[in-house]
Amino acid sequence: MGHLDTIEKAAQKLITLCQKEKQTKADKERMLVIHAEILTSIENLAECELCGAISEMIVTMTLADVTAKVCRECGVKSLEAGKIQSSKQGTSRKRTRRAKTSTTSSAKPKTGASVSKRKAPVEEPETPAALHTRVEAQTGIKKADVKRLHKIVQDIATPMNPEHTLTYVQREAETAKIKVDASALEKAVSLLT
Repeated sequence: MGHLDTIEKAAQKLITLCQKEKQTKADKERMLVIHAEILTSIENLAECELCGAISEMIVTMTLADVTAKVCRECGVKSLEAGKIQSSKQGTSRKRTRRAKTSTTSSAKPKTGASVSKRKAPVEEPETPAALHTRVEAQTGIKKADVKRLHKIVQDIATPMNPEHTLTYVQREAETAKIKVDASALEKAVSLLT
């Protein structure tokens, strides 16, 4: 029996208890047990990173060096396409970011005027050491832990929405036994992404 079936059956039990003419203390205790059962089942449901659908079974799939946790339908579509296709918004952002990077670095200017135009808005990227120092100063997290969190953020293969990124980093930080305050972690993740 899957999580959705468990939720449905527990909800039916709860409805039955609520429809009784007169509830007792024992009924209230049963309701609390059913409530806990429903919450546990809801927490065990997972969300597809591509379509956002909630499913009992999410598979981690890697195609063409892109990894994502996907539902059955998105997994089949990805296999048929030969690549993991994210939502339209995520894909366009990813392509735009890469296109800007590749054209800026590889395009050769034709005139001297365009050289000055290109160089003016391009700033030197912040070095990892400077980034780590800034995050440490703004969050109070030790620099060694900031470096470990940065590594976790960098290992994310596909662009995720900020909420998923934070959840992923929180879980990885727990696994790596990095003890960080939740609000400091949230600020650090926003600075590192």
